[in-house]
Amino acid sequence: MSIQISHDQNSGRWSFSYTRHLFVAVGMVFLAGGIAALAGPWWLPIAAFIFGKIDIKIDSFANYWVAGILIVVGLSILAFKFFVLDKWSQRLEIDKKVITQSPPAVHEVKRYFDDLLDDHSYRSSFDTYFYLAYNQFLDSSNALQDTKTAALFNHFSKDAKALHHFAAENFFVFPDNQGTNPDYRYCLAPHMNMDRDMGAYDAKKVAQYDALKRELAERVGQARQSYDAFVGRLRKLGHI
Repeated sequence: MSIQISHDQNSGRWSFSYTRHLFVAVGMVFLAGGIAALAGPWWLPIAAFIFGKIDIKIDSFANYWVAGILIVVGLSILAFKFFVLDKWSQRLEIDKKVITQSPPAVHEVKRYFDDLLDDHSYRSSFDTYFYLAYNQFLDSSNALQDTKTAALFNHFSKDAKALHHFAAENFFVFPDNQGTNPDYRYCLAPHMNMDRDMGAYDAKKVAQYDALKRELAERVGQARQSYDAFVGRLRKLGHI
């Protein structure tokens, strides 16, 4: 069907969707109506003859105005379908192919966010996932074509780079000796944390650590929000 109306029982919301073929059908109806109106309705000569007998004139010129309007509307609808909707659909298909070949590591990125907030730490493997995530679609050969999707990704990439820069400056390998495990653990300023590497209590360091925690929470919140918006867009379009 060209038109679909659905109801989400959980949210109580109604949704309306349609296919591009609906625009062709509607456009052709207007176009056909306009062409038919140019010829004039079959009953117009008869009505003109009858009303002419009683000195009432029918202005048939208005019929051409109606025909012209119908034709213009029909052509506009068809042009919108072929030059706007079809182009947009092509861009979405390109994006879907790109994302299918290189799907976002959604679980790993969210795990990275959770570790930063809950434990003020991260593993080097998840840091790599995060780095790849915000660079994933920046290359011209892998760029997203849909304008809104690309804008959401660029917003996430900007927030993610700011977070990653903060992490690079304020997180350090801890503990120092992690054996042969290549997946190193990094912690937020361990030398300012009594539970980690601050041997004796130092009020100044504790205050500095609290300030870093607040900034970390703010940067993670921004990156998470923009990432959720980007991933939400991909899900809405059916890309993931």
